[in-house]
Amino acid sequence: MKGTRFPLGSTFGFSANEINPQITIPGYEHPDLDTLQDPKEKAVASFLKGNVPPVDSGYVFRKDLLRELNFWYTQTSGDVLCLWGPTGSGKTSLANQFLARLGVPVFHLKGHKKMELIEAFGHYVAGPNGQTVFNYGPVTQAARCGGIVVINEYDRIQPSTAVAFNDVFEGGEFAIPGKHGETIRPRSGFKIIITANTNLVEDTSGLYQTASTHDISLLERLYSIRVSYPDEEAEKKVVSHALARFDDKLLSYWFDQEGIRVSTKTGEKHGAAISRDEFIQGIIDVAQKIRKQSRDGGNDDDSALERTMSTRIVAKWASYSAGMSGAATNLGISALHYAMTKCLSDFSTESTKIALHQAVTDVFGVAEKLKP
Repeated sequence: MKGTRFPLGSTFGFSANEINPQITIPGYEHPDLDTLQDPKEKAVASFLKGNVPPVDSGYVFRKDLLRELNFWYTQTSGDVLCLWGPTGSGKTSLANQFLARLGVPVFHLKGHKKMELIEAFGHYVAGPNGQTVFNYGPVTQAARCGGIVVINEYDRIQPSTAVAFNDVFEGGEFAIPGKHGETIRPRSGFKIIITANTNLVEDTSGLYQTASTHDISLLERLYSIRVSYPDEEAEKKVVSHALARFDDKLLSYWFDQEGIRVSTKTGEKHGAAISRDEFIQGIIDVAQKIRKQSRDGGNDDDSALERTMSTRIVAKWASYSAGMSGAATNLGISALHYAMTKCLSDFSTESTKIALHQAVTDVFGVAEKLKP
């Protein structure tokens, strides 16, 4: 990291009233490709620039999480960031979108039970002229360029394998397994982010049976940020963005054809009388209703749902529903229910499927099959 600094607030979508515009955060400075004469330098610079995640202009940052990220990124001395929380709460997208706006090259590694070290550090492959060359893995690539490696689902990695990361997590020079003792001294700016569904110690939800408990030697190297589902206002913005491509006329016609109704502060509204914002509130109400019944939402009852509605699913469901709005007129079925099967309920147990669709009916007043 060098040179470039970005205003924290405006870079991440906050006004001067929300975050002091004088607060800045360092970014990754990429050379101008047009000024590079050496082909190798140009190729390396192009490769690094190509590993910067694309910016999602519709991504909504949460102020509390941004504050935590900024502290980890600027104030901690080499701690590994652990983003942990339920499936679909946005852990990886949070990391990617934070780093995308700072122009940081990001290298990804997906953890799993049978993961081998060559997936992380690299291995020999056949090269030109019958020679073998070493293909560096995401951990070593990030260390060599001062970028960031994101190790997703770290709690799925076996502890006996994960111990190989201890030297890397220390932030100093580390050996590359399988490369005859070669070591790498990471460039300035090299950082590590891991994501997990659990806190690496226990799975209180009972949903992540393949998660492993990790050694205290790892835990002492971590900076923890728990990523839960966003608050209602932030989630409304996500749903609003998902529906932005559908105009009000289409939505109103659909609401009428499907016979949708919602409860509002001024009473119950039907069909075309429902505004876009009132419909979005209904979408959020369904999600919250489902979460309260789910294990991921903290329900420890024996009948708790094994699936929940992540923010990712909420946005997909809203978008799919509007996109399938013709189902009400053409097929005589509810687009809301039909879309729910495509993004969530078809991948649930039968009892959970019933509960999911009941939540839709409770909030929007429509059955799966519409009355002629």
